[in-house]
Amino acid sequence: MADLKNSTNDQLFAGTVQHTLDDNHRVTVPARWRFEGLNELFAIPDPRQPFLILLPSSELQKMINDLETNQDIDPLERRQFARQLFSRATPCPLDRQGRLVLPYEACSSLGFSNEVLLAGGGMRIEAWNPKNWFDNQLKEENTFADTADRIGL
Repeated sequence: MADLKNSTNDQLFAGTVQHTLDDNHRVTVPARWRFEGLNELFAIPDPRQPFLILLPSSELQKMINDLETNQDIDPLERRQFARQLFSRATPCPLDRQGRLVLPYEACSSLGFSNEVLLAGGGMRIEAWNPKNWFDNQLKEENTFADTADRIGL
């Protein structure tokens, strides 16, 4: 597989890793997920499930651009969504050792204690409590299998 981590235009986050969360709420991002120019991710609590969405600024900007050009969404709803999105987004710096500082409040509310599971989500990373991740894997297995059949995987 080609190395897809070298620029913000061709980044790809794939796979899962479980890492220790230290006392400063830092978790190590796998080296294969780090690319030049990535020095922070934005943490946004998922509105429907118990995990954090971690987005590079380029993906957050793309989301807002898509929102602003989507004529199917009322202008008032677009403003409300943007307000809620940005008010919930927390910048998380990535240090030189590849450690990402997760927001304390999110770690507490999601039950992140000693371990965090990072799951690649294509253009984003998801941070999960490991138990919730494995429970969710079981719950989504049939949907994954059915969709895999439909797309020929």
